[in-house]
Amino acid sequence: MNIVTPFAKHIDHPKELIKTISRIPYRKPLTRRDELFVSFGQEVLDTTERCLTSRDVENEVRQFDTVICGSDQTWNLDSGIRYQSPVYYLNFPKRERRIAYATSFSDWVVEAEKQKDYLYPMISTFDALSMRETSGVDLLRSWGFECEHVCDPTLLLGKDDYARIANRDVVPDKPYVLYFAWSGTKDSIEAAKAAEKTFGIPVINIVPPPRAMFSGIRRRLDVGPKEFLGLVESARFVVTNSFHGTVFSAIFGKPFVSITSDPGETRRTSLLKSLGLVDRLRSAEDLNFTELGEFDPSTSRRAISAQREHALEYLKGALAV
Repeated sequence: MNIVTPFAKHIDHPKELIKTISRIPYRKPLTRRDELFVSFGQEVLDTTERCLTSRDVENEVRQFDTVICGSDQTWNLDSGIRYQSPVYYLNFPKRERRIAYATSFSDWVVEAEKQKDYLYPMISTFDALSMRETSGVDLLRSWGFECEHVCDPTLLLGKDDYARIANRDVVPDKPYVLYFAWSGTKDSIEAAKAAEKTFGIPVINIVPPPRAMFSGIRRRLDVGPKEFLGLVESARFVVTNSFHGTVFSAIFGKPFVSITSDPGETRRTSLLKSLGLVDRLRSAEDLNFTELGEFDPSTSRRAISAQREHALEYLKGALAV
């Protein structure tokens, strides 16, 4: 039985208390949101039993001939990341074939260089290595590993694949700007409001509080993975500061801007350069919708297709025994 709740399951940090209090007025749509995530996992994904400990992971792995680790920031061991864990390096005796697909150190790549003595023995147990960012590829190659630069796994499926499972029931009848920003930063809010003014259409924010708590932007919170796809697919314009908000805007060929306050950020910079869309990565101060010009999805479509082909060839080779 799955228990869903829009509130923190364990209030062991002041941020969790703030989150719980801020979500009380939104209990009903947030409960529905969590139910949609659970049903998506049950209906669409083929999963094992949930692992709660490192030993659980080790025991589950023993059932398989090959294990693929990744993607996201699974190799980021920054102490500030609540769920970081060396278990994502498969830090237990090896019996199975191991593949790293599109994993990421993220900005921890600098610290990873300093932790070579600790990380090298774990990474050396992998039979094939690939990273999502060029910074990670360069680091592993400098350590003597063969490593491929591959696309995020969300790019392994195409627009039509996602459109088949998208739920459009939550999509408004009138045009809208979709605001999807996990951190709810002031600069991303300003960009969303500027888009609203420029296009003369309302903004919809689908991220739960306390992020962007007092932004004055309408929220739509009964949104799970399928509903998210429907909203991106039908949006007139997308404002995001999220990696995957950026990815799905590109997949669906939607005009978008990806707001950043850090010009040195590696994740979205690497992604957008590879898609020929680096001009879509902007700071709020550098944002001018007129200068962005018309959005031509054909450029990113060709780039995504080429990356998908390369990634699938990598996986076929890595899986070959």
